[in-house]
Amino acid sequence: MAGSSSVMAGILGLVLLIFAIVDYIAAPEFRFFFLVNLVVGIFALIIWATSSRTSITSLAGRRSARYGANAAIYSIAFVALLVAVNFISTLHHHRFDMTSNKVFSLSSQSVNVVKQLKKPLKFYGFFAGGRNPQAQQLFESYEYNSPMVSYEMVDPDRHPELAEKYKVTLMNTVHIQYGGDESGDGTNVSEPTEAALTNGIIRVTRSTHKVACFAQGEGEPDVDDTQGATGFGELRQAMEGESYEVHKVLLATVPAVPSDCSMLIVAGPTRPLLKNELDSISTYLKKGGRAIVMLRPPNPKDPGVESGLVNLLNDWGVKAGNDIVVDQVLRLFQGPALGLNPIVDTYGPHQITANFSQRTVFPMTRSVEPVEPPKPGLEVVWLAKTGPTSWAETDLKDLFEHQTATLDKEDRKGPITVADVVTADLKQLGWGAGVARMIVFGDTELVNNQYLDNFFNRDFFMNSADWLVGEGNAISIRPRTMRASRFALTVTQFSIVFVLSVLLLPELLIIAGIYVWWQRRT
Repeated sequence: MAGSSSVMAGILGLVLLIFAIVDYIAAPEFRFFFLVNLVVGIFALIIWATSSRTSITSLAGRRSARYGANAAIYSIAFVALLVAVNFISTLHHHRFDMTSNKVFSLSSQSVNVVKQLKKPLKFYGFFAGGRNPQAQQLFESYEYNSPMVSYEMVDPDRHPELAEKYKVTLMNTVHIQYGGDESGDGTNVSEPTEAALTNGIIRVTRSTHKVACFAQGEGEPDVDDTQGATGFGELRQAMEGESYEVHKVLLATVPAVPSDCSMLIVAGPTRPLLKNELDSISTYLKKGGRAIVMLRPPNPKDPGVESGLVNLLNDWGVKAGNDIVVDQVLRLFQGPALGLNPIVDTYGPHQITANFSQRTVFPMTRSVEPVEPPKPGLEVVWLAKTGPTSWAETDLKDLFEHQTATLDKEDRKGPITVADVVTADLKQLGWGAGVARMIVFGDTELVNNQYLDNFFNRDFFMNSADWLVGEGNAISIRPRTMRASRFALTVTQFSIVFVLSVLLLPELLIIAGIYVWWQRRT
């Protein structure tokens, strides 16, 4: 009986030692579990080793012992296979993000930016104690997508010389250094978020000079207003984050659109544009300019507000409808209801919308359709359309005064075009030389402070702007301002959770199983 007990001790000793080794490798910060298993396992093996040789020999001759040996061999082979797979994975590392929205992956814009790096880029993260797990994970994601990227976590208290060198005065600052520490360019980012880091990379790597000129003076949204719902302040920040310089242009006070404007943005004037303002826009385009024109819904009380702009667009192949696009929305327990913020998820075949299938919202938009037949030299392509349940409502008086709309014979049933792209061959048109580009939106509110970050409005507009200035390779989906919630653990906390959930419970089950088997055997 004593011999059987010693053999039992030997088996348990092996189990304890195996779990001690796994803990040592997988959870190095939780040594208590490792030491307990190691000490008790060695003690059990000593008891087994000092037992009689006769009992060991008799046990080895039994059929159950042979089965146990086979099981042990299979278990060892399985563990060896896992070790081999793990070793191979370290040589050929690949990440798999199984979440539906890819919340643990960089956005396509961030990936495109780092893949286009021509020189080494390094993140210096200045954090208390040199630790910030979330920022480090983000740095590793950039590093994973490009061999040009590296990072260093810095404790500014231990390395004040680095903080002084890179002019870092606040904790949680990331310095981005591109092209080398001495001769390269650098910038500091105060927020270690993906959006801030990617914009920082764009600032230090882009050599092109992009100037976005916003027409002002006739009631257009203010690009300095970041508080009001109708302001364009957040749009300005988004553009500056991608290396655009944003200027205001008072067309009524200048003889022409400034020559340094990479593109002109005319967004929803609330007063009629003067003749010289319209002439400046037309002249700018006929010199090969780039422009974004955004309309407001027609006002039945003052139908002439945008008549000059509408006529200008018609000359360039776009017909702005005297209507407002209405859609039906379904509300829980209420059925269909009138909707003036139609959702768009249908896009035309164009570089701006290539691989773009996300939703955008166009609040209070009017239709903007290509003129048929097209004028020779003008290529007008529809860019976005509302859904089949929408229609272009023409009874604006009833809509504004009574908030009712009914699809009748005067209205056009959807899908309705709400954005167009115009490419003009100026020589063929007899207007000059070169090519002019223009994008027309039937809506102004889609990029104001209230709606810019709704759905994917910001990406849609910025992709349009990038195409206008010739940066088609920058077209992508940008980082979301809100990411999925994450539960951050320290290394020690992770080790404890791993031991308690992955090691301890299986170990207890194995020990209990061995004990039951042994009791039945004896």
